[in-house]
Formats: sequence, structure tokens, C-alpha cells
Amino acid sequence: MEAPASALVETPLDDLWSRIDGFLRARCREDLYERWFEPLRPVSLDEGRLQIGAPDKFHRDFVEDNYRGWFEEFIPELTGERLRIAFAVDDAPRPIGAAAAPAPAAVAAARAPEPHLDPRDSRPNPRYAFDTFVVGASNHFAFAAAQAVAANPGRTWNPLFLHGDSGLGKTHLLHAVAHAILEKSGGRVAIVSSERYTNDFVAALSKGTMDEFRRKYRECSALLVDDVQFLAGKDKTAEEFFHTFNELHDHHVQIVLSSDRSPKELKGLDERLCSRFEWGMRVQIEVPEFETRAAILQKKADVEKIDLPDDVTQLLAQHIRSNVRELEGALMRLAAFASLKSEPITVPLARDVLADVIPPPGYRPPIEKIQEAVAGHYGLTVAKLTSASREQKIAFPRQVAMYLCRELAKEKFQSIAEKFNKKDHTTVIAAVDRVKGLLESDDAVRTAVAQLSAKLAP
Repeated sequence: MEAPASALVETPLDDLWSRIDGFLRARCREDLYERWFEPLRPVSLDEGRLQIGAPDKFHRDFVEDNYRGWFEEFIPELTGERLRIAFAVDDAPRPIGAAAAPAPAAVAAARAPEPHLDPRDSRPNPRYAFDTFVVGASNHFAFAAAQAVAANPGRTWNPLFLHGDSGLGKTHLLHAVAHAILEKSGGRVAIVSSERYTNDFVAALSKGTMDEFRRKYRECSALLVDDVQFLAGKDKTAEEFFHTFNELHDHHVQIVLSSDRSPKELKGLDERLCSRFEWGMRVQIEVPEFETRAAILQKKADVEKIDLPDDVTQLLAQHIRSNVRELEGALMRLAAFASLKSEPITVPLARDVLADVIPPPGYRPPIEKIQEAVAGHYGLTVAKLTSASREQKIAFPRQVAMYLCRELAKEKFQSIAEKFNKKDHTTVIAAVDRVKGLLESDDAVRTAVAQLSAKLAP
């Protein structure tokens, strides 16, 4: 029986994606295309907006962070019109060897779950393992703790709670632990983001399948949840997670959690749950130091088969300090542009391509940028920071900002005073002296100043 004529008609979305895929194939190095662009697929084209699906959250974030601008630049050349680009997680199974732009019927087949496979089941990312994690002074304790719980799940530290700023390797360690426990026990590991856990819970409530939901998250060898801070404000989900946590902990099932802040700083979550997060081991991952950043770049270049000269490694490691994801993203963006231009990777090319993250020689952050960074770090507005308020929660961040204006911007005391609405420059001198003193004795102040300096310094 012949297929209906409608099944053979190529939709505008199929036609557009076919042209986009052809453009990417022709201009990208083969391994770069296969790693980042081949797994993408079109989701929708509606009212001037193209939605592109990536197989997982990491892939979506990486492509969005590093290639959105490029997509928005070349797609109008193919279509003759400017489209808004949106990237989304589209984690339906992708058939091996499928064409990049399958016909609608093929897309439907690809979305069908394999027989006897739970379409909601989660698996650790194969790219994240202990042997691909670069260990340095900023993360060696977290790495050691993750290896310890993987070697003796449920018995060493339960739960293991990893926290730190975004992009420092927490997700990598969660997946590495999951891999190791799977190899050790051969059981089933539940590894999800808090968003996925919440969506599963809501779906189970609406469909009346709570027993199935609980079997999935309570009958497992380990439960690993990424970004638990997003459970805040979701009272019913958090309540369910509280009981799941207790059930697993009572039966010595390993729990590993990650967050962008410590349990005591999680606002909007039940204190009972936050206190349980402290039961085992809590480890903070810091911003990596220069040597670790350089090692991460070299490791990533080796894995991706990128010819990265030492002087470019040093340039990127010196200037991109905030997190690993941004560091790796800059490398992949640089490699993509080098491939497109058929040029080797050099310092001039890196400065040109990454001008938004690598400032020119001699750069000093302006006072206004320092004020914005400090205000954001402490949850204030610039207006509050520069006000006359003497409240400690405002006065101390103001002193930190004044210190950074002196140390990083090299501004004169009087110029700093004027930018903070102070008539007397001695106020700035006192602020700088106070912060200098605290840097010698207060770990929290040292950490805050280091983080802010990493974001602001050239």
C-alpha cells in the first residue's frame, strides 16, 4: 500500500532544517559537527521563531551559550528573513545513524520508546566520568569525596552534598558517581535534575501513577539529583522528596545532591529537608585556579582533537576564570571559528573571536562595572550600594566595592568617593584598609573577593 501523499510532502520546517544542516556540514570540522550539531533537530517553526532540540540540558546550554549568535548570523542568509532562535531539551531517543533532517514519519518513529524501555528512565552522561575530570586545588576534596561514596555507596557519607557556583563540575561528579555505582552494583541508578524530578512528580499526580513514580525513585541503587535549589517554592514536590529521602537513607541507598549554595542558604525549602542535606558530607567546589584551568583546556582539546597552542591555552586560562563551562565553551567557539575560516588557532584569532570575554591588554574594569558586580553578588541594587545607608548588609558590600575599585581599577581615592556619593575620600581609605585586614583573617571575605575579582579582572 502506498504511503499517503501528505507523508511525502516536506514541511517548511523540514526544508529549513535541511538547509541549515547542509550549511553546518559544509563549514564545520567533521568531529565538531558530529559532537555538537548532528544531535540537534528541529522542533517547531512558528511566527518567526525556530525552536531547536538538543538531547540533554548540558548540550542545550552549551550550544545556546556558544553558538546562538552564530545561528542568528547565518540563518538569515539561508532564509532571507531574521528568525528568533530558541534551544530546548528534546530528549526523545535518537536512532543511530539517522539523517539529520528526517521526514515527519521518521521523526515520529524516533520519538517512539524502545520496547520495554521506560521513556522517563535516566542514564548518566557517558562524557562525565572520573577519568575525564580534571582535579586541582579548587575541587580535589569534592573529587575525593565523590570517589569515596562511589566505592562504598550508602555507607561512607550519605548524603553527599556538593555545592558551588554554576559550571564548576558538580554535574560532572554526579554523573561520574552514577557510572561508578552502576559498574559496581549493576543495579539501576536514578540520576535527574530537580526540574526533571518535579516534572515527573506533576505528571504522576495528573495521571494517577504515583506508585510507579515512587518505584522509580525509591527502588534504585542510588539517587542523584542535580540543582536541588530549584525545589524551593515547590512545596508538594519537596514534601514528596522529603519522604523519598527518608526511605532511601533508612535503607542505606546512596544519595548525592548538588546545589549552587549550601543547605543553610537554601531559602524556600522546609528546614527538615535542609537539615537532612547536612547529615552526611557537604563539600564546596571553588573557582578553579590558573593551573587547573589550563589543565582543563588541554584535556578538552585532547578529547576534541583540537590543536591548541600553549600560548592560546595560557591566554584563555588567564582571562576566563569564572567557571569551567565558560572556559570549555570559549575553546569550542574558538575551534568552530578556526574551522569555518580554515585557519589555525592563534592568539590574534582568539582575541578576535573571544573579544567579549578576553579584554584588550591594559584593560581595567570601570567603577560602574565593579558596582554592578558587587551589588549582584550581595543581592543589592547599585542604588542601595551607593546610598548613605549604614546598615551592615549594605555598608560591608560597599566597602568591598571600594576595595576592588582601588585594587582592580587603580582609581584614585577621591574618584572612588565621588562615585559612591561620598564627599570625603578618607571613607574610601578606611574601607580599603578594613577589607585588607579581613582578607587575612576571614575565609568568607577571601572567597567573596576572589570570586568578584575573577569576574572583573582582565
